Amino acid sequence: MSIKLENINCTYMPKTPFEKAALYDINIEIEKGEFVGIIGHTGSGKSTLLQHFNGLIMPDKKSTGKVYIDGELLTKKNVRDLRKKVGYVFQYPEYQLFEETVYKDIAFGLKKLKLSEQEEYEAIHNAAEIVGISDDLLERSVYDLSGGQKRRVAIAGVIVMNPDYLILDEPAAGLDPAGKDEILTFAKRLRDERGTAVVLVSHSMEDIAQISDRVIVMNEGRIVMDGKPSYVFAQKKELNDIGLSVPEITSLFCRLNEQYPWISKEVYTVQDAVNVMKKLLSGGAVK
Repeated sequence: MSIKLENINCTYMPKTPFEKAALYDINIEIEKGEFVGIIGHTGSGKSTLLQHFNGLIMPDKKSTGKVYIDGELLTKKNVRDLRKKVGYVFQYPEYQLFEETVYKDIAFGLKKLKLSEQEEYEAIHNAAEIVGISDDLLERSVYDLSGGQKRRVAIAGVIVMNPDYLILDEPAAGLDPAGKDEILTFAKRLRDERGTAVVLVSHSMEDIAQISDRVIVMNEGRIVMDGKPSYVFAQKKELNDIGLSVPEITSLFCRLNEQYPWISKEVYTVQDAVNVMKKLLSGGAVK
């Protein structure tokens, strides 16, 4: 089971003076159960790429190529059915909240599924629990919530549909560190407990290094790197050349390695750093 993009090219406002190419010959496959981080500077094509995953942008006059969801070619005829498999969370999703209560907002997408009252209740409470919304908040007005709580309610309204793939476009933007950590934690939990594939776009190299199994780097509408975090963040010069950085902890250990070659520079998360320091203190090998 996977989402597969073949030979995707996308141009905004084609055949006009404002024509702008956004994607060039994209070939990519996201398998169920993966946690994929996508990085790239503003305008590199990240959001345009994401919108192909569930047919928000269809291969047509401005976009060419093919999109397959679980082996089925995405077309205008089946886009509504296949889109149910792919949950999409835009930046600042809390702006889309509109119902009277948290419960009703999470339940909105379920109305067309004709579930029993008990099935709906269980689905809503399960989604709320995963994103950290307590039962006492479900009957509150969404307008009485904090920014982080609103963000979680909006995301619960997507995952309540139990998608096989979850697309998160800068889900932690504008949140404080605690709110950001909560969002990343539930995203990982969703993958671990349900096997949901998660695709996360973020400008935080630390977040991507910490949580992703695979990192895709985009530049000027092209995929320029694709691999494990340890592979991608080892390419410090190449990332710097396209305006990206490596995690700060990686930069620190690269500088240490220059002075003390026996200290490993292959450090991408704080936990990696802790492991290296433990080995140093115990007199063990650190590379």
